[in-house]
Amino acid sequence: MGASRPVRGSIWPLWGFLWVAALFLYGFGPPTLIDRDVDPAQRLTVGQLGQMALARTPSPDVSARSVLVYDLDADRELILREPDRPVPPASLTKLMTALLVLERGDLEASVTVRPEDLVGGATMGLQAGEVLTVEELLRGMLMASANDAAMALARYHSGQAHVFVQRMNLRAHQMGLTRTYFANPTGFDAPGHTSSARDLLALAKVLWEYPLFREIVATPAATVAGRSLRNTNQLLGRFPGAVGVKTGTTEAAGESLVAAVERNGRVLFLVVLGSQDRYADVQSLYRQATAFYGWVRPAPQPPTRLDRVEDGQGNRWWLAPMEEPSELFLAVWERLWLRSVRRLDLPTGPWSPGLEVGRLVWYVGGTVVGGQRLKLQ
Repeated sequence: MGASRPVRGSIWPLWGFLWVAALFLYGFGPPTLIDRDVDPAQRLTVGQLGQMALARTPSPDVSARSVLVYDLDADRELILREPDRPVPPASLTKLMTALLVLERGDLEASVTVRPEDLVGGATMGLQAGEVLTVEELLRGMLMASANDAAMALARYHSGQAHVFVQRMNLRAHQMGLTRTYFANPTGFDAPGHTSSARDLLALAKVLWEYPLFREIVATPAATVAGRSLRNTNQLLGRFPGAVGVKTGTTEAAGESLVAAVERNGRVLFLVVLGSQDRYADVQSLYRQATAFYGWVRPAPQPPTRLDRVEDGQGNRWWLAPMEEPSELFLAVWERLWLRSVRRLDLPTGPWSPGLEVGRLVWYVGGTVVGGQRLKLQ
């Protein structure tokens, strides 16, 4: 488990990228001339409907049975293929094992390896009677996908491996992972041992809150307890921005991967399950996601008559933003729909420069996607 093939490229039609790139050249329209509570309904053209369908569906070269691409900062699912389909998770099971260990803490505690921990498959080469810390075992499990480390951690945590499995399933239930059931702490194929892309994404998001987890899964290679370990995730150091998370491979599961890619301070999670080439799939999906979706900042707009207000003494004032607009996460077709509406709360008392008087609210259709505070000047 955890074994993998070398990274290779994937195919994405050139015409598709040229089409999407051309759409990105369009700028934002000016603020609406007549502010209103609800922006006018948008009519979708045949081309826009085609863009939406193409953006949400993995390209034909992606072999994975189940796919989910998610932007962490935008909290938005981007590309989907049967994200709730229950499939064998292989060593992605170890994400739940890691979560229970991290939630307990006690990372410096010593664990004595026992013969029953040595279950075969991927290993960090543990020997019965050897003593390691919880953190060392955690590193071995997450980097080398070591089954011996997973079993030692499960037994240490709960006394017996089968009790630990019960706690794994209880935690999955608490998290609302309705497609997930565990039969062991390692990910060996077993009847009913399943999870889904959406469940595994939810698990990865919780783990991402732990700095130690992020540090371990982003490490390509390290010496742990006197052993040279190499991360099974071959994206690390080869695909720009790759920072985790975990691979899994069994006969029933095929190749699986939860990948995290961070560029420009933004994180994308890409989950591929039942793949024939997980690395090619992830790279293709990343190119697709960044072609159709992106973080953009609304351009400053020249003042219009709607930016001019008058106080009770007949003095004229201009409205101005109090800060730069935040970046907005938009699909290419949504950029064409972006509009701004002024929402003012003019004071009844004396007016002065710099006084906050409302907000400039950015809409896509009827959905608020951002805003800026407005002041007098």
